[in-house]
Formats: sequence, structure tokens, C-alpha cells
Amino acid sequence: MSETFLRQHLPPGWTCDRPQHDYGVDLRIGLASDGHVNGQQLVVQLKASDRDQSPNWTTIRLDVPTLLLLRGMLEVALLVKYIAAENEAYWLLLNDFTVQPSPGQQTVSIRIPKANRVSAQPWDAIAVHVQAVHFRKLQANVPALAER
Repeated sequence: MSETFLRQHLPPGWTCDRPQHDYGVDLRIGLASDGHVNGQQLVVQLKASDRDQSPNWTTIRLDVPTLLLLRGMLEVALLVKYIAAENEAYWLLLNDFTVQPSPGQQTVSIRIPKANRVSAQPWDAIAVHVQAVHFRKLQANVPALAER
């Protein structure tokens, strides 16, 4: 249900694929501009629950190794939690979670504001962030390419 909900709310032209092996990445989303895939993508860690207690946020728990893996990836990471009773999913860009786990800590709890509704179509703002990260990474390659 969570994956179906997310896929139904993606913009036209964006792709959504499930990796063959789930090592902290549940989905890969390819962005599109004017209906054409543009080479930019983000990875999604997708969680789900039947119900949620708080009216203002939802919480997901991540294993510390998964958090570190997602932080070490070149792609932008998006955390999404679907709540079946609300028929809604909530999102948070991983770079907005800056807490560092303590040595020996096994899991982290991450609060996602319920104002961040997937059904509110946050994709323009997310795309701007992905594009900025993508551009910075491409620019990092320019000096190396110029030296060749």
C-alpha cells in the first residue's frame, strides 16, 4: 500500500524502480523535466504503519548502519512513512536530519512533520534540492576533467 500510494503521487514522467537488493534503499526515483528523464535521481527509505499517535509528526526508526549508508550515498535520500489509517504518507529529506548517533547506538528515531504530506505534491521543492545537489556534484568533477 505504501509503495502504491507513493507511485500514485509522483509527477508525470518520473520513474520509480525497486532495487534488486534492499540494502537501505527501498525505491529509486528518477526525476523528469518536461516529461523527459533528466538523469537526476533520489533514493527512498519507505516505512509504513497502520496507525500513528501524534497529530503533528510521525516517527520512523532506522538502524544506524542504514542511516550511515544513506548518508554516504551520492544520491539524495528521502525518508517516507505511509500511515494506512490516514491514507497519507509523510516525507523528510535525510539532510534535514542532522543528529549524529552516539557510539554503540543501534537505532535512531527520526520525526517527520505531518505538514510534509506526499499528497500535497512536494515534488517541485524536492526536485530543486536534488538539482542543486546534482549540480554541486557535477561541478566537483570540473577541475578533474580540466586537468586531463
